[in-house]
Amino acid sequence: MPNEAVSMTSPERTWFVDSSVLLRAIADNSTAARTWFESAYAAGDRFVGSRILELEVLRVVKNAGLSLDVATEYLDEFALVAVGDDLIDEAIALDAGLGGADSLHIAAALRLGIDSVTIVTHDAQMAKAAIALGFAVLDPVTDDPQRGAVV
Repeated sequence: MPNEAVSMTSPERTWFVDSSVLLRAIADNSTAARTWFESAYAAGDRFVGSRILELEVLRVVKNAGLSLDVATEYLDEFALVAVGDDLIDEAIALDAGLGGADSLHIAAALRLGIDSVTIVTHDAQMAKAAIALGFAVLDPVTDDPQRGAVV
């Protein structure tokens, strides 16, 4: 059920992670995001993202003058979905009111299957669109002083 509470980790779960969560673990010092990643990794869970995730994370890290080592360490644990013309066409076809990068993330997750992955995001608009499409959604960023978890 897409609206049911999603446990933070479970055996061999596959998480489709958005940069809004990964960047909080790397650049925003979110203890909650880092703890979730560490727990999911220790449980043997799988992390998936699109190549857009890699681009977004590395651009922010480089632009902020942060070390690439931590970002690379996280990204090395991800299976990354290639972004080609077909995926762009699928993202354009989505009805959800999303921006370009988020629509690419959702289109990539759809390729894996609604019942195969849980979307992990701290972006309210992306979470709303993912739930509307039938995905289970998790926001592990519970320590954001600007806003609480989006789901």
